[in-house]
Amino acid sequence: MIAIDFITDFSPNVVTAPNTSRAELLQQLESHRITLALATSRRGLQNQVNREAIEETLEGTIDCDRLLPVGTLDPRRYVEWRQDLELCIDIGCVAVRFAPGTQNWTPDTMLFAEMVSAVSRHQLPIIVDFDGAGTECLAWIGAIGELTADCGVPVALNEVPYHYVGELITAMHAFPTVDAGIRRLFLAGSLELAFTQGLIDRFLFASNAPRYSVRGLFYHVLGADLPDSAKQAVLAGNALRLQRKQLPASPRETAAQLDLPPESIIDVHAHVSRFFLPQPIDSFDCTTVPQMSEKCNIELTIVSSYHAIDYDMAVGNDQTASFLDQYPNLRGYVVCDARDVAGSVLQMERYFAGSRFVGVKLYCPFCGPMASTGMQEMLDEVARFGRPTKIHMDASPYPGLRKAAERLPNLIIIKAHGDDREGARQIADLPNVYFEYCSSSLTAGRIRRTTDILGATRVLFGADQQIFAPRYQLGIYMDAIADPAEAELIYRETPRRIFDLDL
Repeated sequence: MIAIDFITDFSPNVVTAPNTSRAELLQQLESHRITLALATSRRGLQNQVNREAIEETLEGTIDCDRLLPVGTLDPRRYVEWRQDLELCIDIGCVAVRFAPGTQNWTPDTMLFAEMVSAVSRHQLPIIVDFDGAGTECLAWIGAIGELTADCGVPVALNEVPYHYVGELITAMHAFPTVDAGIRRLFLAGSLELAFTQGLIDRFLFASNAPRYSVRGLFYHVLGADLPDSAKQAVLAGNALRLQRKQLPASPRETAAQLDLPPESIIDVHAHVSRFFLPQPIDSFDCTTVPQMSEKCNIELTIVSSYHAIDYDMAVGNDQTASFLDQYPNLRGYVVCDARDVAGSVLQMERYFAGSRFVGVKLYCPFCGPMASTGMQEMLDEVARFGRPTKIHMDASPYPGLRKAAERLPNLIIIKAHGDDREGARQIADLPNVYFEYCSSSLTAGRIRRTTDILGATRVLFGADQQIFAPRYQLGIYMDAIADPAEAELIYRETPRRIFDLDL
């Protein structure tokens, strides 16, 4: 396989975590044998003067024949924007990138339309970043599609949220100018859906490295249930079409198969039940989790019912129990709800009488923040059963988390979706608090930074199946794990110990 990374961005030096320096970008591209990468200075994506950003892009790419410069335009600046575009052309930029999300402007403007029309005269594609935007970006998809179709300009939509895939596919059917980077489009089955929709030739390998993991996105493509020709189209062929280029004289061959850890894995974060997302349909009597786990050498997956989390605790937990009866490679969380502590106790009494339910799942967005009285009372009851609890926490959980962890030192609390360095520092002295990291916004280096603070004994592997196929998260974990000893702790020893798994 050959890979071309269609969207990357860098700063000349290390600015902050995650490390987005040019040196880190080149290291990631080299280690994963990327043949070409389209690169933009991050200065052009921030609140900086655009002319200086274009010059910085040139300085960062001119001495590396595997980096292709992508210029930027900023409608907020207005003054001399036509000269900025001419500079992009003069220095050989292969695309022009816009960042309305992080720069807080909307593409539904006359000036943006005028800029796109001007780019069209130079026959360059554009890239539009959705990163940093809220729900308003849903309306951007069709608006940008219509504008670019009118102007005849190919556009790569970058970082479209995965829950907007339905609108994205609809726009791609309507407007042949619309392509999409896949960095956030890694729902289980998303590439397969693109293939069945006849759109796989419009999806681009675009990692947004070095902020995000090249390996994770590689694994998403290589592990998809697609013909090799379709995988190669996503990895490089579609980018070449947009660039109207042939491969350089020295293309780099990359691995064509997943390089999985040799020893088996335990996944502590997965779900059964139907989701509202455009992906293979799981239901009350069908789940894709066991099959996806087997493909990634996951020997055991601990699941909770989303139906129990979002709607009906008792019915959902009963659904989980039915799956545990069917699949020997599943274990279960009893979903509890701090709005109904007494009912939650009845659920724990019922299901912990057997051996297949091994922990508790709590969800703060629905049942209250960590510091609330109800959540603290709920954790007191969970502690009586001696089982770990995995919690999707609120935005500022640490005061409430600390209160519970100090009061209940024998209760193991797992923070779902992890955190970065500052979060790890806040719980470093609480030995009963653990992190797992599944997330659509898991930046490169986060697991390593926090593992260095907490130690590998307090880090667990989580994939968030069936929303995400585990191969994407696995690639990011593999970036972070330093040696086989850490792998043994994170993938096997620690989850076996805290969940008392007899395998």
